[in-house]
Amino acid sequence: MSVLYLDCCSGISGDMTVGALLDLGADAEALAAGLASLDLPGWKARHARAMKGVLAGTRFEVEVEGTG
Repeated sequence: MSVLYLDCCSGISGDMTVGALLDLGADAEALAAGLASLDLPGWKARHARAMKGVLAGTRFEVEVEGTG
């Protein structure tokens, strides 16, 4: 069994957390199905590999209609 500890003494960002979990191997299709089951209109979620400087990871973004 694997254990993951999150040390969030200064808070934690939801999009960054989801991106990190996807990067660790969380099932992206299960995430998409779960989000779709919320039946909330007017949004899109996407994720992709990203680089910022020398750091690589998975970027997770949610776009809400009328805010972008």
